[in-house]
Amino acid sequence: MKRFNSLLFSIPIVALISVNTSSCSSEKKSAESVSETVESVSDEELVLVETGVQQLADWVQFWKSNASTFNPSLFTLERVEDFEVLEWPEENPIGPNSPLFSYLLPQPEGEGTVDIYSYKVFIPAEGKPGFNPDSEVIYFKENGLRERLLFIGPSGGFEDAIWVSPDHLLVAGFFEEERGTTPKIWLIDTELKQYSVFKHPLYTTNYAKDGYLRKKLSNIDF
Repeated sequence: MKRFNSLLFSIPIVALISVNTSSCSSEKKSAESVSETVESVSDEELVLVETGVQQLADWVQFWKSNASTFNPSLFTLERVEDFEVLEWPEENPIGPNSPLFSYLLPQPEGEGTVDIYSYKVFIPAEGKPGFNPDSEVIYFKENGLRERLLFIGPSGGFEDAIWVSPDHLLVAGFFEEERGTTPKIWLIDTELKQYSVFKHPLYTTNYAKDGYLRKKLSNIDF
């Protein structure tokens, strides 16, 4: 299986070989997933994943601080899934006065905004903020619709994200398996309604599932 060449982090990318397939993992599928395929992804998508991970330097460093052997170039394709469009009318409720406002991710061409934290984080009117068990990636579109792009239960989490093209959102997080907690990358194609999951060979049994969020969302007093 093709893995990311660490040399590509310091030199221009000339060519990448399409990733061969591997067997599906035991990760739970969300209710919105309608089909699953295990196949290769395009060279362009591999480049998007590689450059996106590079830009999530804080996330990479956090994983390295928890597991010194973490190498961000070792992600490989696990599977590709189509997802059903699940959307309904709803304006983005996260305004400038919200502590989550600065973490919104505007779509590069102004077609909407992505939020990866409001479903996970609860901020009560009184008392301490905290974390819900589930996580969701929400796309508030310019046309007034709210679309769910990803959902995961208590066994996983979405920690950071970045637009790597107008049609591709890269999400970084983790998933708990029998061997331990492992980092994951999801590359979402918002036009094709498809996402590619990238796995990593690292497993750790000593990972605080809310550790990165506590550090990232430093303006919230958890």
